Amino acid sequence: MALSVLAAAPLGAQPIELSPILGTELRYEQYAPDRLLAGDDAILLRARPGIALSSGVWSFDAVSDAAIKLRHDESGMTAGRSTMRPDAFQLGELKLQYSGLPRTAISLGRQHLGLAGAALTGDRDGEQTFDAARLRWTGLPGLSADVAYAWSSSSLWAAPAGPLPVSVPGENIFAQLSWASPLGTLSGYAYQIDQRNAANSDFRLLNQVVGARFSGSRRIGETIRIGYAMGYVRQTGSIANATSGAPTYWQMGSRFDLGELSASQINYRRFAANGISTLNGEKLSLSTSATRGKLTLGATYNDFRPVPDTNAVPARDVKLSVGLLF
Repeated sequence: MALSVLAAAPLGAQPIELSPILGTELRYEQYAPDRLLAGDDAILLRARPGIALSSGVWSFDAVSDAAIKLRHDESGMTAGRSTMRPDAFQLGELKLQYSGLPRTAISLGRQHLGLAGAALTGDRDGEQTFDAARLRWTGLPGLSADVAYAWSSSSLWAAPAGPLPVSVPGENIFAQLSWASPLGTLSGYAYQIDQRNAANSDFRLLNQVVGARFSGSRRIGETIRIGYAMGYVRQTGSIANATSGAPTYWQMGSRFDLGELSASQINYRRFAANGISTLNGEKLSLSTSATRGKLTLGATYNDFRPVPDTNAVPARDVKLSVGLLF
């Protein structure tokens, strides 16, 4: 529940609205290169406490992010190569936003971007954040633009003692232009990634990504809605990538939404390498979730097969989760 705070200020000043934020998730994960039920599983607890402040055209979000392993078994064939989320505690978001200009929002600070879908900016579980300046514009009916400059990227998957760097500096530009129609939204986007100064040589990236994506949804019953998405991506100039060349991939997805009862989603991606991520191969994802009030139950299955002649390891994983959002 939002709390209105009237601070001592000149007459006519906008009141400050304070909203506490708390999201929690308890997740079971299992990871295996060839088959499931072969050990290497974990139970993870995640919490996202924070606050949101707003006053007139200004808003400020501060959210921390913590992941704690309650159990982790590496007795299977993947010991030492698990993709389980490490123990971590870090700043998730610290963002100031201004919306005083007509049909325009400007944000500055650590924030989620997810332009053209989280998968295309390299998000892992949607938890990659960027220290960035972002401008979003909706000046014409159905037409919108989204541009961001990011000087650093980070992820909850990165821990000081882990295999991934906590943050990767660089000069990254993300741009997207979208047109919404009754059938869905068509988006064209372009990314310029320059992370050559990273201390970890595995994450020195220099490339350009261009692509298009169409997504939409239709109601087929009183409480049933079906969603659909298709995408095409081309990556070029991959001078310093772990996966060299110019990979291209296409993506297809569908979603069935039964209101608050459940939602099921299917995605297939080919050649998943992109501006931030270095994965390159085929990935099939199946997920379903059910929501009732503040409680959410979810299940996800992923099957990744790398392209030949790479050092990537095939992987399958299952995630079962229960979460509360306040």
